[in-house]
Amino acid sequence: MSVSPVSADSVRHSVPAPGSSLSVATERRATHVRTAVDYLRRSLTDADSAQVSWGTVLASRWREEFPRCSTALDAHLAWALVSMRMIGRSVGALSASASIRDAEAWFLGPIRPPALLSEGIGDSEGRMAVSSLEAIQYDQMFRDLLPYILDAHGPGSRASVMKDPRTHRSRLAKSEAGVYYTPSDVADYIAREVIDSLSKPVRETTVLDPACGSGVFLRASLDLARKKNDSLDPAAFIERCVFGIDVNPLAVEAACFVLVHECLVGINSYRCRSPWSLWHRIRCNLCVADALTIRRSLPPTDSSQVLADLRGEVDLGFVPPSNTSVCVEADDILGNQYIPIGAVFPALAAGADAVIGNPPYARIGRRYDGAAIKRQFDSLSTCSLVDANLFPLFVEMMWQLARQRQSASGMVVPLSIACSSRSQMTAIRRAITSSGGRWRFAFFDREPHALFGEDVKTRNAIAFRSNDSPTRIPMTRIETGPLRRWNSRQRSEIFKSINFVGLENETIDTGIPKLGCDQAASVYRKLVARTTHSCNMCMEVTSCKTEDATLNSLITSVFVSGTAYNYLNVFRPHRNVPPPRAPWSTSKILHLRFGTDQEATRAFAILSSRITYWLWHVTGDGFHVTQVFVTRLPINDTFLSDASKRELSRLGNQLWEELQGSQSTSINGGRQTIAYRPDASHRVRDEIDSLLLGALGVDPSFGEYLRDFTTAAVAASKECG
Repeated sequence: MSVSPVSADSVRHSVPAPGSSLSVATERRATHVRTAVDYLRRSLTDADSAQVSWGTVLASRWREEFPRCSTALDAHLAWALVSMRMIGRSVGALSASASIRDAEAWFLGPIRPPALLSEGIGDSEGRMAVSSLEAIQYDQMFRDLLPYILDAHGPGSRASVMKDPRTHRSRLAKSEAGVYYTPSDVADYIAREVIDSLSKPVRETTVLDPACGSGVFLRASLDLARKKNDSLDPAAFIERCVFGIDVNPLAVEAACFVLVHECLVGINSYRCRSPWSLWHRIRCNLCVADALTIRRSLPPTDSSQVLADLRGEVDLGFVPPSNTSVCVEADDILGNQYIPIGAVFPALAAGADAVIGNPPYARIGRRYDGAAIKRQFDSLSTCSLVDANLFPLFVEMMWQLARQRQSASGMVVPLSIACSSRSQMTAIRRAITSSGGRWRFAFFDREPHALFGEDVKTRNAIAFRSNDSPTRIPMTRIETGPLRRWNSRQRSEIFKSINFVGLENETIDTGIPKLGCDQAASVYRKLVARTTHSCNMCMEVTSCKTEDATLNSLITSVFVSGTAYNYLNVFRPHRNVPPPRAPWSTSKILHLRFGTDQEATRAFAILSSRITYWLWHVTGDGFHVTQVFVTRLPINDTFLSDASKRELSRLGNQLWEELQGSQSTSINGGRQTIAYRPDASHRVRDEIDSLLLGALGVDPSFGEYLRDFTTAAVAASKECG
């Protein structure tokens, strides 16, 4: 019996949940799939036969792409055969006793190619593969997890390696390729936000994922269209609107099987003569290529009718693979070779209506076409190609591969796009400003729970761009949000409550501020406009060992730990602390030296305030406390009256006396850290914040915002579940 598509209200294992990660849920089934693949590969040892079989059954009928990749052909054949059988079982077309050959026969239907994928499969290997595949339950959760099950890398997270060291090789492969498969709720949110921002009906909106992997975002686009159109023909919609590019041929073939499954699941008939015909009709919309070499190019080459004719031919019978190469199609005015997107996807000659995805987070490395790539992407203008990261180039594709007018884009990227000072990150922020359109940024911390789940701990941003202007390059508008923290029990609500705050004339060259409301944006503007900073108080800033903070000779010093979370770890030299409580630590800390003890005490109060903690969240990554942040903090004592200076010194002394009784020790990765939690000193911090806000001319009500902000940050950690 065939299964129905998973509804939005279903419990989805493709979404991280309390006590459950995406990789663990996937691995319960994927381990049997990879075992079946391994059994089949044992029989597929004849390379020449594999080449013929692959070309006959699987090779693209639209473009010759395979010479670009180096994946072993036996892997393609084995994964394809396993995919055919799983899909046939899932849609109710195959019984539990169906063999691998039965699965290929069902997939081909009346099509009679001159060679078969399963010709070389031995009986014993076939039976063992079927036995492994029958350990899988073909239910709604199978459909939900299929893009992840078909990830040929297998498990490869830090958590998986700790549990099973044999997954280390997979982790290295994923890390090298920058592959992090996206939870379905993230893909659904991005697809919904991007497509709904367009004036076009969903059923007519063209969607491109330039790093499509196994099709998570492509499926999310189809799900959205189904939700808005009950009578939608999924195959027709995919052919008309859904497009994907990936450099990994196995990933492209997996994405094609995922979309074929979506067209067959829950129905008893389909228009094509066979799943093979459907597969090749959809395969025309998926391309094995390096997206860095693809450009929107006008005037476009319209080959729409040729493609329509080809799709009609694969409905009628066997069509041999294409011998038209996709490697080089055109030269620009400098002689750089590139691929016009219209030559690959005729419907996208002028660009896609929507560009979405999760690009690879990996180094570019050395390329034969490095000079041309550097000229094409502004984010490479000031950095070495070898050390540069791929994802900023895909951010540029958000406007390079989209329609010049009336388009929208969305991608999930590392948080470094907002706060890194590396030259490439500065360059991509400048490119964003120059690109025009409305930009919105949502930011996500890695603790207590991460956007990609507990097994992939990363800090992320989701970047949206929309262009609804009739002009070619509209004015740029930047909107932002806070650095969000949540626990796993709150995940189902997180994408329902994301809002954005508009910036006015702030430049984002040095970073994108993470702001939670209009009042916060107003205070931030007031502070960044200040021309004096904390360094104006300080005589010297160096680094030292934590144990040096016990030296009595450093009485005019303040120390700041290099990392933080619920509070900034700020402290003074110790007084009358028993030796067992001394802050012995292997971590380096910042050492700020002042001219007098009173100046040091005031600096300690400022650095321990809630407003400083808030500014650290706004400008940083929620973990590292950099020397630049500490020295460029736009708050010092130079704007205070003498009476206010004396009061701030008194409050700083009182706070330090209280904190010395709240010393805590933690061990992380074998390194000991000593910390001083200011959480319990509410009254003193209230007074410090009130004094600073008043002197800065900030509305006193912002003090309440700061209290709520810090309370919420701590509460998210305590409620972790």
